[in-house]
Amino acid sequence: MIRRSLLALAAATTAAGVLAACGGGASAGGGADDPAQTTIRYQASPGMADTVEVAAALGYLDPLKVEYVGDVQGGPEALRALATDQVDIGGAFNGAIAKAVATGVPIKGVVGYYGSTKDVRQSLTVLKDSPIKGPQDLIGRRIAVNTLGANSEAVIDTYLRRGGLSDEEIAKVTLVPLPSISMEGALRQGQVDVAQLGFTSREVAFDHGGVRSLVDDIDLVGEYTGGALALRNDFIAKNPEATKVLVAGLANSAAYIRDAPRAEVVKTLTDYRTKQGRPEAAKALASWGGNGVPVEGGVLKDSDFELWTDWLVAEGQIDQDAIKVGDIYTNEFNPYAKETS
Repeated sequence: MIRRSLLALAAATTAAGVLAACGGGASAGGGADDPAQTTIRYQASPGMADTVEVAAALGYLDPLKVEYVGDVQGGPEALRALATDQVDIGGAFNGAIAKAVATGVPIKGVVGYYGSTKDVRQSLTVLKDSPIKGPQDLIGRRIAVNTLGANSEAVIDTYLRRGGLSDEEIAKVTLVPLPSISMEGALRQGQVDVAQLGFTSREVAFDHGGVRSLVDDIDLVGEYTGGALALRNDFIAKNPEATKVLVAGLANSAAYIRDAPRAEVVKTLTDYRTKQGRPEAAKALASWGGNGVPVEGGVLKDSDFELWTDWLVAEGQIDQDAIKVGDIYTNEFNPYAKETS
């Protein structure tokens, strides 16, 4: 397993303990299943076209109400908030959702919200004059990632293993968790040797020049839906009507983000965030180029999770028999799944 910084490892261990101990909280509606009386608490991802916020801006969630409760740095943090009933919906890497379910966290993915395509992808990024040319050159190096235990780590580990590195060699590669906004600076200042950049942070860094991609995630696994928005099982059980409205709205939002002109999506979300009094979050969209969901309406499929459950089993993070893919996600409430079935 890739070596992690000590502080980051402690934080990740604490998060895992919290997740494993959680069983879900009360429904957002606090009573009868009435969408008009239900408020959905969520955390936003400022550098992305946030699926919840776009849905709210376009009226796709009516008559539900939404409540912004802050920003989130990565999937593990989002899942922790979801499992501890601090939010009602949380987005995370599909592998992180699978691992959480395997350890007993009662959640389900319902809509894909980010991924990678030929136009929107993640890149293991180095400076143009870096001596790093391949997997072997990463031994003893430091790689910046947005969070631990998520998409970046899985992709990096896949790259190292396909490059022929042994467990002992992989253990000499150190992952350094940093906010996405700080990773380019850390790379250029020599604080890290490599940065796993995606979405807005990738677009900005490559626009600035002087960097190159060592490998893109789609070079390793092809186009894929990388993360899903998840709900607690108890929320779904107590609020089936609200869940139906919520997931349909999110699916419509995912389709809009994928298919509408970029400038239109940016304006929609910029106006929404500005009206909320979050001008800095609005500015963060300036270099946004897409969320990379390759499937219409964020419809999920077995392979979106099996790719990473196989990796988790190989890494010894979950047991082969600890989980069934049908326990991880559902398309029951996604109208686009019915259209394509």
